[in-house]
Amino acid sequence: MAASVSQMEQTYLSESNAALNSQIQLQLYGSYIYLSMASFCNQEEVALGSFALFFLRQSQKWMGRTEMLFSLLTERQGSLTLGRIASQDRQDWLDGLMAMECAFHLEKTLNQSLLQLYNLANSKGDLYLCNFLKSHFLPQQVEILKEMGGYMTNLRRMGAPENRNAEKLFDQLTMADSIKEK
Repeated sequence: MAASVSQMEQTYLSESNAALNSQIQLQLYGSYIYLSMASFCNQEEVALGSFALFFLRQSQKWMGRTEMLFSLLTERQGSLTLGRIASQDRQDWLDGLMAMECAFHLEKTLNQSLLQLYNLANSKGDLYLCNFLKSHFLPQQVEILKEMGGYMTNLRRMGAPENRNAEKLFDQLTMADSIKEK
């Protein structure tokens, strides 16, 4: 019986380490996409500097969260298995609203993956991983999705993307103020 329990624990450990590696890979992709979005918004012809700073900070946040998962993986005697970072779906975006919409969908994908990781841990009684995700990831996901949803709603109310001035004003006022607060 003990060998059977040990085998089940080892199987779960392998499964959870694979899931952690998958999450790390997705988060690296997210950081990469956010960096690309920041670069796009920082271009002279786009000139949405506060959008660029927002996306740069998101890239940095995901890189920091990736380092946290790497540390967790190491604590669990897992090994990091990196693959190639998938190329982005879009080389560039047409405007700030489109970039924000893509970022929102990226965050939803990252959130869904985190929830799957949480559900795996929960189904196997891995309270440490559940608490780790609840402490460092899941509440932040709710907040960023809410924040981005508000940004998209306000941009549309202001007339974006048709009204290019709406994005400029939003960038200079709303986004700039939001960045100062953080």
